[in-house]
Amino acid sequence: MGFIGDIGSFIMTPLYYIISAILIGFHKLFSTFLDPAGGLAWALSIIGLTVVIRTALIPLFVKQIKSSRNMQLIQPKVKELQKKYGHDRERLA
Repeated sequence: MGFIGDIGSFIMTPLYYIISAILIGFHKLFSTFLDPAGGLAWALSIIGLTVVIRTALIPLFVKQIKSSRNMQLIQPKVKELQKKYGHDRERLA
């Protein structure tokens, strides 16, 4: 694989272990009151893992929304500058 494969392995291996630990933890939790060999405990474990991942991503979503709103606020100023310096790319930058 080479250098790129090594970087991918360096990043993906810890993620694999973290996700596996969360999934198995949920399975052990749900196995206390459900059949461990049944599929329902695994299905609920996958749902639990999904909820954990989405919760972890909430700060990124909030940051993205704030950035998008800020870009919308400065859009009129950018259009004004484009009108004023549209012919001269150097001054516009």
